[in-house]
Amino acid sequence: MTQPLERQAGGLYVQTPEQQQIAFPLKHTEVQAKIAGNISRVEVTQSFENPFTTTLEAVYIFPLPDEAAVDDMVIQIGDKTIKGSIKKRQEAQQIYEQAKQQGRTAGLLEQERDNIFTQSLANIQPGEQIDVIIRYSESLKFTAGNYEFVFPMVVAPRYVPGIPIDGNAGGVGSATAPMTQNQDTDIVPDGSRLNAPILPSGTRSPHDINVTVEIDAGVEVQNVQSPSHQIQVAYEGKRVLVKLAGGDTIPNKDLILRYQVAGESTQATVLSQADERGGHFALYLIPALQYRQNQVVPKDVVFLIDTSGSQMGAPLMQCQELMRRFINGLNPDDTFSIIDFSDTTRQLSPVPLSNNSQNRTCAINYINRLTANGGTEMSRGILSALNFPVTDTVRLRSIVLLTDGYIGNENQILSEVKQHLQPGYRLYSFGAGSSVNRFLLNRIAELGRGISHIIRHDEPTDEVVDKFYRQINNPVLTNINLQWEGDGDAPIIYPATPPDLFAEQPLVLFAKKPDALGGKLHITGIAAGGTRYQHTFNLDFEEAGNPAIAQLWGRSRIKELMNLMVSGDTKLGVEAVTDTALTYQLLSQYTAFVAVSDDVRVDSRQGSVSVQVPVEMAEDISYQGIYGSAFSAFAPRVSAISPAPEFLQRKRRVESPGAPEAESFLCEAPSPPKLAQRAYRSFDEDFEDVDLLEAEELVEKVDPVEHLQVVSVTGLNEQMLALLTQHLKSVSLFMYSSGDLVFELQISKGRVRQVLLDEQASTFKEQSVIDIIRRSLVSWRIPQLLTATVSITLRLQT
Repeated sequence: MTQPLERQAGGLYVQTPEQQQIAFPLKHTEVQAKIAGNISRVEVTQSFENPFTTTLEAVYIFPLPDEAAVDDMVIQIGDKTIKGSIKKRQEAQQIYEQAKQQGRTAGLLEQERDNIFTQSLANIQPGEQIDVIIRYSESLKFTAGNYEFVFPMVVAPRYVPGIPIDGNAGGVGSATAPMTQNQDTDIVPDGSRLNAPILPSGTRSPHDINVTVEIDAGVEVQNVQSPSHQIQVAYEGKRVLVKLAGGDTIPNKDLILRYQVAGESTQATVLSQADERGGHFALYLIPALQYRQNQVVPKDVVFLIDTSGSQMGAPLMQCQELMRRFINGLNPDDTFSIIDFSDTTRQLSPVPLSNNSQNRTCAINYINRLTANGGTEMSRGILSALNFPVTDTVRLRSIVLLTDGYIGNENQILSEVKQHLQPGYRLYSFGAGSSVNRFLLNRIAELGRGISHIIRHDEPTDEVVDKFYRQINNPVLTNINLQWEGDGDAPIIYPATPPDLFAEQPLVLFAKKPDALGGKLHITGIAAGGTRYQHTFNLDFEEAGNPAIAQLWGRSRIKELMNLMVSGDTKLGVEAVTDTALTYQLLSQYTAFVAVSDDVRVDSRQGSVSVQVPVEMAEDISYQGIYGSAFSAFAPRVSAISPAPEFLQRKRRVESPGAPEAESFLCEAPSPPKLAQRAYRSFDEDFEDVDLLEAEELVEKVDPVEHLQVVSVTGLNEQMLALLTQHLKSVSLFMYSSGDLVFELQISKGRVRQVLLDEQASTFKEQSVIDIIRRSLVSWRIPQLLTATVSITLRLQT
């Protein structure tokens, strides 16, 4: 019987009596998309085959769009179809495990992040093929007359920071101590579920992909193109059929498809639908507003660029080209600065620089000397940018982030943006690469009240930069307000707080009116120059409308609720997300689809193989940038298992060879006010020479709390309670207030899987202290395979 070996970065190897070989249980992915107006309906079929002589369980980590409303999953065995049902995630996992032990074929679809999913398929018989079909709806991106359809094909390696849990390799180490990329840490407790095994360099998986996109826009479609793939386009009247060309079927990059519709750009589109859950509508508004160049407000721009190992090669060169164009595109009255980050954070100057020829030359020299190496400590880079000194409060502070976003601690970054972004700041994100983390880049821009742009590493940069400056120089509609006029209750609209609109950017709203009674929606705002803007929509709900509208509202509500929990799960928040997901049959981080065969198909007493599907490295991502000194192990052979990636390791204060130092002495900086100078010195002392986590540890050791009292615990016996109390007593904290914290812990097989804060019962509000206690609870090592729900009340006293 074949036996699986240890999962490593180079792929999953199995041992047969004859030799080692790589397992390829996933043979083919077929994608069929139908686009009607602003909405796409997509069906993804994954074909798994058992290449072994014994029963197989296949586990596949794969991406879908971060805005996808996934509402259906079925498994097909021959001519038999088994429909999946949506359940609470823990319940779905239990059903799947029980079915696997009983010998039934079962499928489990889980969401790890908004754009990362895990498909598990148990009890595939030797030589058998089983298809898994996943369906979702998505609203298309629309900017400046161009529609864009994106289908991601591979999850690039994610960097997981933090202290390891259960003795797993964590984010702390160096190139001389290889570690697996599958790691759970106190910052990313599910880090082991984010990274699939990567095929060695020069190795090709037999897994291929085919995509067919049918566009029915109702009017003539023009200029169908893809910057990512070779495509075949067939026109049938107003209908267009797009397929991948035969030579471009390797699933290692995002498919990007762009097209235009004939005639004048539609300024407003409303789609509605009604069912037993109420009336739903989607609104797309593109205000036809004019602006004058002399109305542009002077900006202070902080450029924050990712120089970690995953950026090595083409991605970094693209970011450097973007940066050069950004610097040369600034307005004369703007000021600017540059910060770059990997393991450490460096900066061009201690204060913003005037936009003159000398400073531009200085900046471009700095940009040209950037090199890519090390881990992606984005938290430190974000904090550096958010705390960068302000020398002129008249200027609008704009932060421009350039990164591929290959991290696993997205929520930590989003939490820092929410906590530290000042009211007048704007945060814009640029992703350069073939398979960037769109979820992170889009959410950063949303929370930062800015916009995101994704550009491939091989796309021209001039048009992208010009378009970006047209947008940020000209916010054309601000202070947007929505008012409902009509019978019944007002609709529930997302986003709840509409963002400011920039040039060529649409306002997209999803709404639900439980009573499905029609009415009028009034949209008002302040246009450029201070003039008042108003637009009114007459809304009625159609029972024969597009059913995807309801699903997209449910997905929008879940996104809004998740944005409120970036600092950690809360009891009410998780309940609200779960209830919405179950009502609208949607996948979420707290729900999952499970499908189980009625009949027992294999003898559960016999052995089986469980394998994780190896995937391609994302196109133009450097193996050397990811694996560093271990790159030599990635020759085009499959007989050795590769060491762990340096990019996925956390290193202490290791400078990149040739990395630029701060060059402020070359630049002409205005003399900052004393307050700004003092702020910079403080920032420098706290962060410049001390790793962020080291600084945090120093703070924790100052004046530790003497009164961290466990007030009550339910769900643990006396022995476990004593161990938990002792664990918590070892946590040193520094805080300014007192209060109670109430947590609910979900413990499974000896691990704390979820920490829920009961926000109603808790009175303590210091987020930094709550974060440390959360991380301590997650990392509690339980000496037995306990499974329980535990409620704990802590009293913190200064």
